[in-house]
Amino acid sequence: MKSSFIVTSSKQNYKPFRNQPLGELYLSTILEQHFKDQLDVSMIDLRSINPDDAIYHVPERDVYMYSVTTLDYLDTKRIVGEIRQIYPNAKHIAGGPHIEALPEESSKIFDAISLGKGEESIKRMIEDISNSRLKNLYKQEGNIDFSSYPYASRKFLPKSAIAQSGILNGENRDLNGTSVLFSRGCPFQCYFCANQNKGKTIFTPFEVMAEEIAYLKREYGVEALAIKDDNGIPVNKKIAKPYLETIAKAGVKWRGQSRANGISRDFVKLAKESGCVEIAVGIESVSEKVLKNINKKIELEPAKKYLKMLKEEGIDRRLLLITGLPGEPKDIADRTIEFIKETEPSSVLFSILCPLPGTEMYRNPKRFGMKIDYNVPFDCYIPSVGRFDENEKPRQIFEYEEVTPFGKGMSMEEIFKNHAKVQDFLRKNNLIF
Repeated sequence: MKSSFIVTSSKQNYKPFRNQPLGELYLSTILEQHFKDQLDVSMIDLRSINPDDAIYHVPERDVYMYSVTTLDYLDTKRIVGEIRQIYPNAKHIAGGPHIEALPEESSKIFDAISLGKGEESIKRMIEDISNSRLKNLYKQEGNIDFSSYPYASRKFLPKSAIAQSGILNGENRDLNGTSVLFSRGCPFQCYFCANQNKGKTIFTPFEVMAEEIAYLKREYGVEALAIKDDNGIPVNKKIAKPYLETIAKAGVKWRGQSRANGISRDFVKLAKESGCVEIAVGIESVSEKVLKNINKKIELEPAKKYLKMLKEEGIDRRLLLITGLPGEPKDIADRTIEFIKETEPSSVLFSILCPLPGTEMYRNPKRFGMKIDYNVPFDCYIPSVGRFDENEKPRQIFEYEEVTPFGKGMSMEEIFKNHAKVQDFLRKNNLIF
């Protein structure tokens, strides 16, 4: 039996090869290890290919597999429909954050969907296809033991698609780099976040981390890593030390992201010594009131001290901010600019709030005084959450009630003006990421 993971066009990413399809690579590795010669596992990589031409790059398979996010859902739906016309006997199975958020809608597109962790579900799905007993829904409960599974083999993609320069910035820009994921799960419950892996963070065993980095260095000449963990400097001190020491021994440069509060200077120093050159910090809002409204559970003064600490230890800071959050004051744009001036980040990613499926805001908009237009196509979300040209206008996805639980609602026109004002400041100061 022949199977392939399909990686869609990634048109929401201005550099589609900057991030690897780590979930697809990981599950492909698990399938190959489990089924051995009984299953031919491959990957169809459509990144950077025009969606209109994608079908010409899809060979016949018995099973097509997908890991679906909201931003690539429509591309995925389209390619599934086109494949069904050409290869009507093939099966299509899917999991991922969008499937998790909207299972009923998703089940209309695919022959079977998987909810929860996918390591065991995908094996059962393949077995059931082989035995002609595929069900519509598979669900894997509970946590997983990463020590039971291999790290993701990159052999399913050409070498040229695995590592490239530009993963890091500044003087490290020319280093050959790739992306990795060493943990899964976030213990925090931010109301705007669509991360479906909420709860206890599960880490790859440190010896497996070391093996994966050594493999990437040996086979692909990797010198730099973009660590995609929710917390590149783990909040748990008992984990943080061996985690960072493992990376240090590998002798690579890296960037990642971290919490804005709760990380001491000792661990910032250790991160620097391990090769860290940049940390992205999700402040989200410069209003304490708004931070409470979105359940961010950070405070601004400690966040400022942390950003200063990173700078003092020689680590670049990428600031992540969102406008349009519930309860924003009228002067939020001016406050945001002042915060940026005070904290002196190396770059800023400034987005407009986009209540994605899977977020508390999407599930319960009335709680925030929001009205969401559920008829807006999902690809219209891209200009809000991703990079877009200064002349491209973001699509209005939601609006606030005139009166919200947090006071008078801000109009979308005001939100767009605030975004434009801050973006103009960032552009003039060469701070846009």
